[in-house]
Amino acid sequence: MGSVWHITDWDQRRVISVMTSWEEDDEDFILEALMLHIDEIPADALLIEIAQNGELVNTTTDGEYDSGMILYYPSIKDYGHNVPYIYRQDLIELNRLGLQVDLTILRSNLGNNSRRIVFKYYINKGNIAAIWHEANCLMRIPEHPNIVPFDQLVVDTLDGDNKVVGYITPFVPGGTILDNRSRPFKLKHLRQLINAVDYLNLKLGIIHGDICVHNLLINPKTNSVQLFDFNIASKLRWEGDDRGGDAFEYNPDRNNIKNTIFTLYEIITRDAHFREENHPYEIDPSMVMDLSTWEKHLDVHLDADIAEYRQVLQEWVSTRKDVDTEITLWTQAPRCLDWPLLPQFPEVMWVGAMTSIDYQFRQEMLRIGADFLKWQRPASCELPLPEGQLLLASGQVIDSTTGKIVARPEIAGLRYAIKRPN
Repeated sequence: MGSVWHITDWDQRRVISVMTSWEEDDEDFILEALMLHIDEIPADALLIEIAQNGELVNTTTDGEYDSGMILYYPSIKDYGHNVPYIYRQDLIELNRLGLQVDLTILRSNLGNNSRRIVFKYYINKGNIAAIWHEANCLMRIPEHPNIVPFDQLVVDTLDGDNKVVGYITPFVPGGTILDNRSRPFKLKHLRQLINAVDYLNLKLGIIHGDICVHNLLINPKTNSVQLFDFNIASKLRWEGDDRGGDAFEYNPDRNNIKNTIFTLYEIITRDAHFREENHPYEIDPSMVMDLSTWEKHLDVHLDADIAEYRQVLQEWVSTRKDVDTEITLWTQAPRCLDWPLLPQFPEVMWVGAMTSIDYQFRQEMLRIGADFLKWQRPASCELPLPEGQLLLASGQVIDSTTGKIVARPEIAGLRYAIKRPN
């Protein structure tokens, strides 16, 4: 009895099944074997078979092995009226910043001084509700100097309707505080972070949930801290969206005060072991606040004594202890944000019957001839593209002069031999 593993290739945005002739339980072995061969696997391959030494035995494009899922994307109408949006095919990919996050520019703004923007989207089932709530939250946050602002929704047309696949924000150059440690972290930066947290918590009723060095930028134009990534944010003491797996559910163990305390400690000392080695519910501010000294890392640059940073932090923590007794629910915030739950999933064909669900099997959709949004793109090893070609956010490659499609990756499953029912 063999094994079949279904692996998401985030780089090419496709699913590849890995088969062994024996029962294999070691995920690391499967991933290492796939990584070894990923650049030589055809773009339309659906399944590969590997030997016990990790060597590639066989690849197949047989549609019977297509494990891809086509996800639910809400309509632009579900987001309300007059929400700005841009089409996915109007974005050109420049770089891949992380999982489901790309650096892009507008096709209409090509040039050396083009404004770069960050495109955040989802191709996995687990992020459907997260992106819905994150986008709805961001688009309602008034402009704030210490929060990276929402720009536009990103849509693509399917069956005559504009489906929201993600959203864009301005790109802030210079990297996160984690990525670029050469810059000084000034006392004003701490105050700016505190200001952003207070604004979110006390004015809007929003808890960021993941304040840390990799979610903080320093805008080079303003020399100001900016907070981003509301993927696991929440409304204060909200029970979450049960339709979306309790997305945006409040978690007291991720409260912003505690996270700010540990973030400052990690910036100054570069000691991240408390949060790296413990779950959020296992850490307490006293672990660092009660330390007599915070030993500054030799490569860290500050513009004041550590004692001043700690004093500002301590005064803020003390103030919030009193204030937080007055606002205990997001609806009590003076400018509280609110928006609809994730829309009800439509009834679609799923395993031979109409069902209300957030995805469909691609194999089934191809069998019945249904259209769907495609995401697959060239692998990173194939970049940069030849001169005169551009890669769209949709995965298509176009001629930079004519705008015509030059090629797109062979979408896994398009060679599917459709089997008609008897």
